[in-house]
Amino acid sequence: MAVRPELDARYYLQHFQELLQFVKTHYGPCLTPSASTWLADFEQLSMPAQQLLVRMLNRKGRVFADSELYYAEIGPVAPLLSELQHAGFLAAVTEDTLTDFWLRLTKDTLWQLLELAQPQLASPLDVKKSHTKPVLLRAALALPVDWLVLIAQLPQQYVALQRLDALNYLYFLYFGRVESNLSLFTLRDLGIRQTGQFKQQFSPRFTELATAELAFQLAQAKLVLADLSKQLKQQPADAESLLTPWLEQVQLWPSGTTPELVTKRSERCYQLGKLAEQQKLLALAQAFYQQSNGFPASERLVRLYWQQGDKTQCQQHLQQLLEDPSCDEEWLFADDFYQRKFSADNNSPRRSQLTQLLHAAPQIGVDELYLGKAEAGLIAHYQALGYRVFHSENNLWLALFGLWFWHELFEHQDSALHNPFERRPRNLSAGGFYPQFQTTIEHKLTQLATPNAATILLSALTAHYGKANSLFYWHSDLAEQLLPLLQYAPRGQYKNGENDKSGEQAESALAPILRAMAQDFNRHSSGYPDLLLIKEQQLQFIEVKAPGDKIQRHQLARLLALNNAGFNARIEKLQWIVDPNRLYVVLDVETTGGKAGTDRVIEIGAVKVQAGEVLDTFSTLLNPGRTIPSFISRLTGISNAMVADAPTFADIADKLAEFLHGAVFVAHNAKFDYGFIRSEFARCDITFDMPQLCTVVNMRRYYPGLQSYSLGKLCEEFDIKLNNHHRALADATATVELLKLINARRQLV
Repeated sequence: MAVRPELDARYYLQHFQELLQFVKTHYGPCLTPSASTWLADFEQLSMPAQQLLVRMLNRKGRVFADSELYYAEIGPVAPLLSELQHAGFLAAVTEDTLTDFWLRLTKDTLWQLLELAQPQLASPLDVKKSHTKPVLLRAALALPVDWLVLIAQLPQQYVALQRLDALNYLYFLYFGRVESNLSLFTLRDLGIRQTGQFKQQFSPRFTELATAELAFQLAQAKLVLADLSKQLKQQPADAESLLTPWLEQVQLWPSGTTPELVTKRSERCYQLGKLAEQQKLLALAQAFYQQSNGFPASERLVRLYWQQGDKTQCQQHLQQLLEDPSCDEEWLFADDFYQRKFSADNNSPRRSQLTQLLHAAPQIGVDELYLGKAEAGLIAHYQALGYRVFHSENNLWLALFGLWFWHELFEHQDSALHNPFERRPRNLSAGGFYPQFQTTIEHKLTQLATPNAATILLSALTAHYGKANSLFYWHSDLAEQLLPLLQYAPRGQYKNGENDKSGEQAESALAPILRAMAQDFNRHSSGYPDLLLIKEQQLQFIEVKAPGDKIQRHQLARLLALNNAGFNARIEKLQWIVDPNRLYVVLDVETTGGKAGTDRVIEIGAVKVQAGEVLDTFSTLLNPGRTIPSFISRLTGISNAMVADAPTFADIADKLAEFLHGAVFVAHNAKFDYGFIRSEFARCDITFDMPQLCTVVNMRRYYPGLQSYSLGKLCEEFDIKLNNHHRALADATATVELLKLINARRQLV
């Protein structure tokens, strides 16, 4: 086991100074006057004062007592607190920080305050020291006293952090978000968080003060709106007075000079619109949505126009969206809504494309045992037909995108990574990646159709495998999915049109998919079909929908995009069926206790069943390697002497695995028995994974209304022979009869 490095006693100050130096080096033109003054004043502090301030900044809360600020490497804090107060970094508790003081207060100090308040009161306090802190706090807040005067009389000194807005701005310049936690530096020094896997030179995320300040305002607004949402739930009557001032503030925000700021401003306006709509302030919601930019605010506007009876405005807005949609989802919504509300035949509204596509999808019969595991059921179905099947979903496309453009994303000198901790380029979400690297991206997209495409991909996979990134995750069969995707992807259109007039090669069908991701990563990074099927050099993509599932608009957009590019991509609906020839192994275990992680199996009994007929049995006592508790021996009749010479689970593991192979695991309360068997296999370093059927769950489902569903009571109810209850093979044999009852009902459904 690797030994983690020890941290220097002043590691936290080193981290803080590293961050400040990075900001001064990269963001000089973006520093506000207050931020510049903060930096200058911090540098003038003594080292112990710097240490104490950083210690306080790294702790929760804003108010601290001197008694809780002792650190061995810093020493006495009284002179340091005075130094920090003189420099303006700390101040005594005021009305502005009184709420933070109450949150920080201990019960003992709260009682001290109440005792100090007693002489100012006309009658004795109606509370006791033994009361809980919330009771004491409610009593204190109801008293008509000057708490600031009393706080100054406490034996401990309380101070509150100041100038936090300037500090938060410095943090924002470094992290790109409102962040005051420097734990990433600590994790890096401990070897837990990796850095330096990509480029070593970082460009600033902002170069102009106005842009940086607007970005900071929008980042702060995100946090404020989260608090506002909670406040509206508690004070719905104040919704209009709380939300209306935001409209004026939004209108003062510049539209932004970068794609990222345009996106962030649009997101905040949409958030405000949703809050207003939730409070039934429809006119205000409409005003916020109009300040937003594109989808999904455009959808909410259309629906509000329709809801308010303004059909003319609704139709005009829909026509604008159809003529110039901001994304595929916006066009799909506008087309569906227009056809359903404004089509020529209003008496027979058309189905939406979402509903129509799901309705027309083929149905595939999958055993009901895969309930809750629809994708696994369809994988098994197609594997039986000779397909190689992978659960691909979004990661397949994100991995291809990340590997194909790895250099531009992570290593190029102009890559939008702005500090060593970032793992995803900032300009991806903001829409700046494609414009920045357009020439290179288009050249690389043509390479997808060349014979050496697989070599290029393998080189990238080999060079970068395992590097932490926030685009995709690595797994052992990634190459098995990506290489066929490159090799068997169909050819799409020629870049100059449908006909090859220039002699150029038709681009790979992968090109328009990756191009869309590069141009609008937010919209095109999710919604891809669940499964990739490969057979006879043909690729198929399937979106799996179990009964009752709905297709989302972004999933439809990805299916249409894949089909337009030339792929075979479709929805398949599952229909649950019961296979009459299904092979089952009905199993029961007796154990030393009820916890699979710590207790052990002392007996296994298993019965192999097909079409209602018993094919084979498996039964053995097991030596658990520990003493069997007396109450277990009384329950099961299995003593320590009986298992003394019995095999261990490791001795019979291979034989049991062979007995279970290809079957469905059945047990009465399957979670219990399955958990123990899986834990025993895990101790032998054997992976155990089987489809399960629980006879308790299914007897409740198909035979409802019984007083008890214990094995003993069910055997009495259905006249099933159960001799030697709580011995494994006897219980498993009785459970076989329950399985027959269940399957008789399942096959009728």
